[in-house]
Amino acid sequence: MKKENGITLMSLIIYIILMLLVVAMLATMSTMFFKNTKIIEDESKYSGEFNKFNMFFIEDVKKSNSVYSINPREIVFLDGTTYAYQNNAIYRDKVKICDNITSCTFSNRTDDMSGVNKEIINVKIEMSGSDTFVADNDYVLKYW
Repeated sequence: MKKENGITLMSLIIYIILMLLVVAMLATMSTMFFKNTKIIEDESKYSGEFNKFNMFFIEDVKKSNSVYSINPREIVFLDGTTYAYQNNAIYRDKVKICDNITSCTFSNRTDDMSGVNKEIINVKIEMSGSDTFVADNDYVLKYW
């Protein structure tokens, strides 16, 4: 009798099972990839809005050495620059710079650092979408 080398039914079943496992693993990895891509896409929306605010606010904080008035929804610097949170947006001198803001609070405090009193402004911003983005930052006013 000749020995026949070919694909038997048992080896065919094993090949099919292995291929199904590979396809299942690829499907799982692609599902996770696209889910994470969606998360990154949402976070980039948040960071873009926050970066717009941050760009303007840092410029004004570094120019000013004191705050004229502050309350949880509004801050006014000595030069008259005003930041206000209203209607789910942040306005700089009545010009909208950020949108889709869930909440924004301004507060200030004075810290003694190495014998120098520094005025610090705290800004807490929350943005919501499919996820919640919270930024709680301290800004040091010009002190020299």
